[in-house]
Amino acid sequence: MINRTLKFTAPLLAILLLQGCIVVEKDGHNSRSSTTRGTTIGEELEDLNDAYEDGLLTQTEYDRIRNRILNN
Repeated sequence: MINRTLKFTAPLLAILLLQGCIVVEKDGHNSRSSTTRGTTIGEELEDLNDAYEDGLLTQTEYDRIRNRILNN
């Protein structure tokens, strides 16, 4: 049961960490969207590290997400 919960929680946590905020502005018939970062890189790295230390992520998942945060 715990293993099943971790398999669901880890990807969900990764999505939430990397998601940011999406803003959609409507201008007449056209709409445009832009992505803005809702948190700082430092905050995202701290959250990622907390998740790793809590055992929610493997070393491979941690490294992949960390690289994605740093390269955006």
